[in-house]
Amino acid sequence: MLAARFYGIGQVRVEDVPKPVCGPGQALVKVAYAGICGSDLHIFRKGMFVTSIPETMGHEFAGVVEQIGEGVTELNPGDHVVGDPRVSCGVCRWCGEGSYNLCPTLGFIGEVMPGCFAEYLVLDEKKLLKIPAPVDLRRAALVEPLAVALHIAGQGRFSEVEHLGVVGAGPIGLLTVIAAKAMSVTRVTMIDISLDRLELAGGLGAAALQAFPAEQVDQPDVVVEAVGLETTLAGALGWLRPQGRLVMAGLYEEKVIIDPNDIVVKELDIAGVNAYETGDLRRAIELIAGGALDVDHVVTHVLPLASAAAAFDLLTSENKKACKILLAP
Repeated sequence: MLAARFYGIGQVRVEDVPKPVCGPGQALVKVAYAGICGSDLHIFRKGMFVTSIPETMGHEFAGVVEQIGEGVTELNPGDHVVGDPRVSCGVCRWCGEGSYNLCPTLGFIGEVMPGCFAEYLVLDEKKLLKIPAPVDLRRAALVEPLAVALHIAGQGRFSEVEHLGVVGAGPIGLLTVIAAKAMSVTRVTMIDISLDRLELAGGLGAAALQAFPAEQVDQPDVVVEAVGLETTLAGALGWLRPQGRLVMAGLYEEKVIIDPNDIVVKELDIAGVNAYETGDLRRAIELIAGGALDVDHVVTHVLPLASAAAAFDLLTSENKKACKILLAP
């Protein structure tokens, strides 16, 4: 079968690899769509997170169960599924409490074990969640990143927010806007340097800015920083109103230096976001299956798996016209 594998910084190769074998307690899934995530770009640019090379990349997917192993009781061939791609230790305090996203050794498929940028994927039954068959598998492939946006909404207490600021109009930023609108946030302002991505944000009802406001007026109650750069973190802190809340949703490739005075003087709250909880995944399935959210808006390209390297080039180019790219094995 074909698989897109990471061979080192800037090196993604599509090659033939053996089809995985379904063992006891597992299911073999034929991948329909797999999304390229920001964390995949961190791997591509910096080699972050991966524990061995080469590795089949990817953790966002939707597909169809083709075969089940001995002892599997909750799945059947033909079921449409998405994955919980988190790989946790299972024995720490946080795993014991079901907070797998807080596991100190948390990894993901595509980083610490083979991922979904392939024609087939094998996962444990408990790591697969069924979705209603009528749901378009292309839309279902956005369940995992939508779960991140829902977790951001929870950490940001969006139900109490009148004015939300979002820094970074990538897939997570745009899905955060979608989640905010569904929670009746009155106003959303998006900041990004890409006019193409800001146009996507505008189509979702967000006001668009290419830079942080020069003056401290009309400051948001909550700002979501979804870029992961020193400049955007500093800008987010300066943009917030006094006693506002910063939600840090971006991963940082480099160490940053910040001036903490905005935090102190304005008495800001800061919340981190690491992936999502299982409940966020289930809620994302419900919202997409019910047609409550227009998640299709963030998908700008659907490319064959054989074009995986070209997809990474698009997403890491200076011209940020691409947003969410789905690979279709």
